[in-house]
Amino acid sequence: MRIRSLAAALSTATLLVGCSPPDAATSEAPAARGTLYIVGVDVSGSRKPTQLLEGQRLMDGLIDRMTNGDKLVVLQTYQAGTDASEVWEEAIPPARTPGRPNGADVKKAEQFRRTARLITATFFDSTKTKNVMTTDLLFTIGRAADHARASGGRGTVLVLMSDMLNATPELNMERKGGVPDERWIAQRKAQNRLPDLRGVCVVVAGADVSSSRGAATRVFWSAYFKAVGAELPASNYRNMISDAGEVACEGA
Repeated sequence: MRIRSLAAALSTATLLVGCSPPDAATSEAPAARGTLYIVGVDVSGSRKPTQLLEGQRLMDGLIDRMTNGDKLVVLQTYQAGTDASEVWEEAIPPARTPGRPNGADVKKAEQFRRTARLITATFFDSTKTKNVMTTDLLFTIGRAADHARASGGRGTVLVLMSDMLNATPELNMERKGGVPDERWIAQRKAQNRLPDLRGVCVVVAGADVSSSRGAATRVFWSAYFKAVGAELPASNYRNMISDAGEVACEGA
């Protein structure tokens, strides 16, 4: 896959940065700390090139804020009935002395940012939209929950760059009257079909927040994330986020 090939080449370059043999006293790496950012990128046909550009700018800003101990997982939103979507993940090694990064630690973080910017840019290619016929946000969120379970002790932030319109045969929110109420969520919960996102901070960028359908969609997802144990403050459900510093939950 193109992204994996690029990642392999860049990862090799990363290993050459700041490499020095560990001494006996510090050979054991400190426990991972920091934040796990899981970013779902929606490239479906309903997403305009300008929205993808806004998403890429937000991604770049997020990467620029990442530091030693942080990890990034990027998921292309899945299509109905397939798991063949692009995924990339990489972490910045934690500082040898927590909270006090040395020169080698800083270089590793800088190399990560350069690599991450190049690779994540491929997720926002507007030419892909014509090939994405459905948007399975529910499956994407389920995969995000799997990644959150492997956070390594990091706090987790799930960023969904999407219009939040799930479009699958089971749940097509793009059709008229296609946004269900909380009974749909309760039914899936009774069937044990909800993911576990306890303690995860959720941020949405790209949703419709002005139309009646957009309002109904917002109510649905607010109830959904509450049911799965995640935190989605009202201020985190937005059409656009220009400052990556707002990608967080209060107190996180």
